[in-house]
Amino acid sequence: MLKKNRKITPPTPYEKIEPDWYKPYTQIYLIRHCEPDRHFLPTAGNPEMPLSAEGRQQLKYLLKKLKTSHIDCLYASEYQRALETAQPLARYLKKRIIVDPRLNEIDWHDWHKVKYFHMTEKTREKKFPSYKKMDRRLDQYQDKTRRVLADIFEHNKNKKIAIFCHGNIIRTIITSIINSDIIGFLSMEIYQSSITKLTIDKSGYVKINYLNSISHLPHHTQEDLFLAGRKK
Repeated sequence: MLKKNRKITPPTPYEKIEPDWYKPYTQIYLIRHCEPDRHFLPTAGNPEMPLSAEGRQQLKYLLKKLKTSHIDCLYASEYQRALETAQPLARYLKKRIIVDPRLNEIDWHDWHKVKYFHMTEKTREKKFPSYKKMDRRLDQYQDKTRRVLADIFEHNKNKKIAIFCHGNIIRTIITSIINSDIIGFLSMEIYQSSITKLTIDKSGYVKINYLNSISHLPHHTQEDLFLAGRKK
């Protein structure tokens, strides 16, 4: 018999999730590089583009945040701006950076705005003439990034992993997890220096813990998110 004064904790909705979650968990931090110096090279997105003065300042705050995350291993793309963003943490942890070309930026040129209000899902597709073509293209990128993430997970179970990469790579990973189409991809922007956290259970089930966090920066980014992908 239960004691009269014993407090009974009511079940939460998460207790009904099927199938069950199994530990140990693997935590992945998707980190977009800090602000690059777009004046250094004439071609936007050039792999050799280094961080700007503002980007190096962002990096100091990002490093302070990541020092508390107990990272076990680091991955980065081949691009200079991603490597520069990863190097201070690697030095602090005395760990090598695993450079993976599969994390290089996706060269996406087709940027479109699609209205949301007073539109059904089907209407949005009809108003977007290149919908089917671009959605098929996104499917291919989502499949590739899904395989990259699965490979990193398989080799680092029960670890905390920092992946220093790019906005389009992170967009593609997130939209593949939430099963979003090209409209979702085009409606999402990832801040420079931001952190997105994923948790993966023993069986490979994925949860997005938070997305696009820049809480480590002392002031809000000045990026104009509607200019993403547009040449300045």
